[in-house]
Amino acid sequence: MPDILIFGLIGKSRPNAHVRWLQRLAAGSLSLVIPGLMSMALIVPGKAQAEQRSVKVAAVDFIPAWGDLEGNIRRLVQAAERMASEGVDYAVFPETAISGYDFTEPAQLAPFVDTIPGQATAALLPVLKRTGLIMSVGIAERDAITGIFYNTAVLMGPDGIIGKYRKNGLNGQDVQLFGPGDTDVGVFDTPVGRIALIICYDDTYWQYDRLAALRGAQIIGWHSVSDRVMPGTPPAKARLNHSTVASVQHMSALNGVFVVGATRSGIERNPITGSQLYYNGGSSIWSPLGHKLVQAPVVPPETLPPGLNGWIATTIVPAEADAVRQRRLAARRPSLYNPLLALRRAPVDSSATMGNQPVQLAAAQWLGGSSQLGSSQPLANELMVLPELSGLPAGLGADGIRSRAERRGGAFEQLLADRAKAGRGYLVGSYPEREGSKVFHTVSLAGPGGTILGRYRATHLSDSELAWASPGDVPLVVPTPLGRIGLVTVGDLAVPELVGLYQTLRADMLAAPAGEPSPLKVEIDPRLYAVSDPPTGRADLHPYLAAKLGQFWVISGGRRVGSATAAGIYGPEPVVFTPTLTAAIGADAVRHRTVVPAPGTWINQQQLIIGQRNDLYQPLVLEAQNSCFQTWKQAGHGLVSCP
Repeated sequence: MPDILIFGLIGKSRPNAHVRWLQRLAAGSLSLVIPGLMSMALIVPGKAQAEQRSVKVAAVDFIPAWGDLEGNIRRLVQAAERMASEGVDYAVFPETAISGYDFTEPAQLAPFVDTIPGQATAALLPVLKRTGLIMSVGIAERDAITGIFYNTAVLMGPDGIIGKYRKNGLNGQDVQLFGPGDTDVGVFDTPVGRIALIICYDDTYWQYDRLAALRGAQIIGWHSVSDRVMPGTPPAKARLNHSTVASVQHMSALNGVFVVGATRSGIERNPITGSQLYYNGGSSIWSPLGHKLVQAPVVPPETLPPGLNGWIATTIVPAEADAVRQRRLAARRPSLYNPLLALRRAPVDSSATMGNQPVQLAAAQWLGGSSQLGSSQPLANELMVLPELSGLPAGLGADGIRSRAERRGGAFEQLLADRAKAGRGYLVGSYPEREGSKVFHTVSLAGPGGTILGRYRATHLSDSELAWASPGDVPLVVPTPLGRIGLVTVGDLAVPELVGLYQTLRADMLAAPAGEPSPLKVEIDPRLYAVSDPPTGRADLHPYLAAKLGQFWVISGGRRVGSATAAGIYGPEPVVFTPTLTAAIGADAVRHRTVVPAPGTWINQQQLIIGQRNDLYQPLVLEAQNSCFQTWKQAGHGLVSCP
């Protein structure tokens, strides 16, 4: 397990340079004797130990002075020296670290951009060569040939520039300054492991970190200036509040990689326009299992001097990501995603719900082990979702579930339809459906007329489901007077490609029956939220992520076990606007009234779709054996064209 270190404070002493040099040589699997210093044989038994090497990684809070290119480069060099002196192997610095971020037009930014290679790399590389430090940093880049500006992160080490990544997920401010990335998402082999680079608003999308995982990343270096609106901002403008640093957990949890996420603190002022942005810190480092390892403080608005403001660090073993990442990727079913996830969706999509439709949502909570299907019913015109395997007692093993499987239209669906009709609403539950020798985990939607409106067979099965169920083959969205209802199981939601399918199919809501509460919860610092009741520690992670990444409501009926519950309603903007509701102790359900599609504040489903880079998504829909996929993966980085 990684050992957690400290939030950096300026002024610590530098270790002996010879000792640091020896440490790096030892990590590089060399055998040597150095007369006069010490006699020793540093013998590393080959690849096995090298693969299990532990490395110290750091997320650096570096504050650039607005528009001070030379000064920022000088202070960046000093910060790199400090990270090396602290024994850091890989340091991640924030976005646009040599220029600042708050610019309104290219002409304003132009004096402070740099090429790659350029002034910043020329100043930094001698430090990296001398110390062995590997670092990545965000730079406002000017392409030396075309002159186009890009929001770029560059990865460098003792042997020079390793690679770069140009940001794909461009937000409303980025598009005023930067062109869309043209480097694809690359993974670079380094002495500390396989590193991918991601930038800030990229984490609004699940696709970019997934591409990194598919190319074999062990570490994602995430570079951000996660800004917030200033306190006292008028409500109309405050609706644009957001926090990208509050979204980083999904990159690790869904992909099985380490994430080193760096953002900055302080207030940035644009002296030309008078505008100002506030950065609240909160850099964090995450394990491949989706758990937070260490985090910097979340801070209020404060004017801070430029330069190194602090850092967080921990020791990790990058190779530990490999098995976790492979398990995550093994759950994928690319044949289901081809071609939908690679198609460009028009800004005006005829399949989407038009206008705003008021809806009442309910997630049922059951206590104890028995089924409460017979006493459950929705309110009039309400969508209620029951716990999974809704007609069975909890705790059955695989044999017990299979022995109770029934055909479509059997006793379970008849009772589900009767309860929906009795309440004059919509009711969703799931059951083991038998067809021939196969059993499926099927989710059924019953309507107020007492009929089954749709059935979905779970396509991505959890480990427990694999013991008794076969996978289905078709996602399902049911148009209803309430809106477009997608049917899933909560186990499906661990695979972001399925979330992407339902987003592409323009679902307004996902009905996702769940079982017992998951041990994997939201671990984002509650101080990063603008909503009054942050979900940290109480909300199951996968439905929470699905709602945010797909920009729809997710409704999960579930059971309560002690102080935890799987019954919840998850909104699409949980950080700044929509609530994450979990059922209270003793309640039979949690309810919420809202409108669909979610109108959004700084993002909604339509904006999410418009902002996608589907031209980069082809690898998401290809099987691992596909020759084009293999060529793309083996290339490691850069765009790959297939005949």
